[in-house]
Formats: sequence, structure tokens, C-alpha cells
Amino acid sequence: MSLLIRNAILADPSGPHRADILCRGGRIVAIGRDLEAPDAELLDAGGLTAGPGFIDVHVHGGGGHSFFTDAPEAVRAYAAWAPARGVTGFLVSTAAPSHAALAARLAALLPGLETAPGAAEPLGYHLEGPWLSPARRGAFPSDYLRRPSIAEFEALHEAAGGRIRQVTIAPELPGALPLIHTIARLGAVPALGHTDATIAECRQGFEAGIRHVTHLFNAMRPFHQREGGPIVAALEEPSVTCELIFDGAHVEPDVLRLAWRLLGPLRTVIVTDNLHLAGTAAHGDQFAGERIVVRGARAQRPDGTIVGSVATFDVHLRNAVDYLGIDLPTAFRLASTNPARIAGAAARKGQLEPGFDADIVLLDRDLAVAATVCRGVIAYRRG
Repeated sequence: MSLLIRNAILADPSGPHRADILCRGGRIVAIGRDLEAPDAELLDAGGLTAGPGFIDVHVHGGGGHSFFTDAPEAVRAYAAWAPARGVTGFLVSTAAPSHAALAARLAALLPGLETAPGAAEPLGYHLEGPWLSPARRGAFPSDYLRRPSIAEFEALHEAAGGRIRQVTIAPELPGALPLIHTIARLGAVPALGHTDATIAECRQGFEAGIRHVTHLFNAMRPFHQREGGPIVAALEEPSVTCELIFDGAHVEPDVLRLAWRLLGPLRTVIVTDNLHLAGTAAHGDQFAGERIVVRGARAQRPDGTIVGSVATFDVHLRNAVDYLGIDLPTAFRLASTNPARIAGAAARKGQLEPGFDADIVLLDRDLAVAATVCRGVIAYRRG
């Protein structure tokens, strides 16, 4: 199947320029002016800006579809819904209240990770726990937490069919350091998060293999002038990328700008931390058996504890451009190129280049999503 996108404006670091994009077999095969492909379906971009589709490595659902379930249909439904928000790839971020329940969930959801045409691609799992600090567990109930165990992770790795790509872990927990090493050895990215660690304990985690930070600033020991904790450790460590949530509710824009100055374009990753409520008109629901309510861009418990975001990825992208004052090529790096590395898909996703997957988002002048292509198939077209 072939698709020819005409008259797109490429968000290129060297400057925007008009081009056609020819897609065949799910890949980009040519980019240039006046391309011809008589057999191809045509999509006239009409001067829309084209960039690589967004990749969300920290998302729990959206459009009414939750990943805290054993139903693979929920993953498929999210994958069909997400392109309307520019998302073409994602990690299934999930958790469960026991080892047996989590292993069963990973195994049950595996059929939902099969790639479907015209939908965002599930790129694997993100385990947000169970090896989290009780002091920084955020919205996760205490019965979701356990002591680090290599044997447990190996069992989860097997249940997930080797599809675990990211694991959030608190490095200060007893047994965490050898587990971090094992996570990395088995092909997943160990991520610092939900942690009460000191700077020294974080640096031990980096030495053990941590290469990413889960939602910097949230659910971690706050900054203090006499012990900077995970925030300072992460900002100072050049080998790690950091997730930032740009919904304007999880982190203040001034704080995001400060982090941006230290992280720069190579280490910043936009994530949504979306719940299933994102993109819906619902005002509340349940999470882990407790009531949550929507307040602006965030979902929270009645006591104010933030559970997740309800602002969709396209909103986060627009906010990043607004808050940071960045250009579109840089925004696409934060939204696609950098997260592709975390998801283990950098060899085929995250760039608008021949040979890469034909995952393409087309944005209008207001940076709203006008159309999305998933592996060469038009998955969403506005109107």
C-alpha cells in the first residue's frame, strides 16, 4: 500500500521547506519536490507542517480506555483513538496490586500489543512500580509496592514476552541496585522515579544502569538547599533523559523553563501521564479503588494528590512550544525523537527520513492536529 503526501512543510532543523513524502510498505521511501506515484493514495497537506508522530512513553490510557485492565481490547481502543492527538507510538504504562496480578495483566494484554493498521503502535510496557518508595508512592496504594526482587522481574519479563521497555524504580530501596542492573541487562530502560533518594543514592542508581527519569519533580523528594535529592542528581547527570509533563498543572511553567535550560533538547522527553479520562468530558471516576476528580488539566484524589493528567499529547506539545519558546523541529525532538530512544525504537521511529516508519503528524498553524499517518495509513483526518 502506498501513500503520497503532497505540499507538506517539513519541520527541518535547517529551516522549514515544502516537500512531498512518499510512503510504501509502512515506511517512508522518498522525500522531495514533485514526487510521482500513480498507484498511491493522495493526501494533500495543503501547507500543513509535517513531523514525526508523537511517542508517549508514560501514558495510562485516554479517550475512556484504561491500561489498568486485563482486557487487550482497551489497548487496541486506545491505539485507535490516540492518532487524533498526534500519537503514533506509545508504551503501555501499567501496574497491579500483587506480583501474580501484574504478571497476569502483562500476559493478558500481550494480544493488544500486536500492531494494527491505521492505529498507533504499542511499543511495549512501562512498569511504574512495584519497586517504589512508600514515602513517594503518589497515587499508588501501598499494596502496589514491594521490595526489589530480581526473580520477580525475571518472571514479569517472561510474562510480558520480553516486551518491557521501561521500569520506574526507587534506587534507595534494599536490593534495588542489582535489580537495576538486571533490568538493563534484559533490555529495558531503568528509570529513576517515585523515590526519596539522596543525591548519593541516585548516583549509585546511575552507576547501576539508570538512564531515564520518570516525571521529573513529581513523586520524588523535593529540592532542598542542603540535599538536592533526585531533582539535582537528575539535572546534573548528563547520561539520563528526563520526562517533563507540560499540562501546566503537574509542574509550573517557570520550573519547566529552569529544567529546560539544564536539560536541553537532547535530554528532555515530553510525556502526558494521561489517565483514561484524558480527552473525555468526564469529571471523575475511580483509580485503584479510590475516587478521583478532574480539576483543570489534572485528575486528583479529593485530598489533592495528583493521579495523572487529562490534557492530551497535542496540548502538551503546544504548551512546550509556548512555555519554552522552542521551534517546531526542537518540539518534535522532545515529542518523538527522544522518546523513540526510550522505547527502544530509535532505529525506525522518531525521524522524518527515508527508511523510517511512515509515522507522520500534520499540524496546522495553531499546532492542532489536522491529520496523522500510522505506518503509511491515514489514521486520522480532521473533518
